[in-house]
Amino acid sequence: MVNLESILPGINGKDERCWEQLYTSCYAAMCVYVESIVKDMDCAKDIVQDYLAKFWVTKPYKTLKSGLDKYIFQAVKFSAITYLKEARRKEDSCQSFSREVMSEEDTIQLEEQVDIIKVVYQMIDLLPAERRQVFMMVFVDGMSYQEVAERLEISKNTVKTQLARALKFLRKEMKDNDIPFLFIFLVKK
Repeated sequence: MVNLESILPGINGKDERCWEQLYTSCYAAMCVYVESIVKDMDCAKDIVQDYLAKFWVTKPYKTLKSGLDKYIFQAVKFSAITYLKEARRKEDSCQSFSREVMSEEDTIQLEEQVDIIKVVYQMIDLLPAERRQVFMMVFVDGMSYQEVAERLEISKNTVKTQLARALKFLRKEMKDNDIPFLFIFLVKK
């Protein structure tokens, strides 16, 4: 490795030969050093290349009197740390966006189900009053046929008949409206 202190005056004078010596003597070591931080040699090479280009353009070396080797290694270390922070921030943003998109999809799906349930209730409202009452008592309130029969003071067979007619009507209405018949069971609380 070249003594960097000896080429510092040439670097300050933008002597291309000194810059080439800096590059050839430090590039590989800086890449290995940065790779130990970022754990990816391609990223390490990019970070070192970017730093050396920035170093040439911004001219921070103009104020250096000694310690060029320490300065450039410290600088690429900070560049690597900045890269990791930025990568972590981008990853967090992507995860946050993914969660947001997922919750939007869930919301859309829930809204679709709510709309279907509203349509199902509208169809239930089309049933004759007694049939609707039997249907609601069985499917929404969870009552047995016998409990419905006792409460309405009708026979158990009448409950079964009214329920069968209600289900037949709802199947037909749902088929006509392209709603899967299984959605009727979403009516339950």
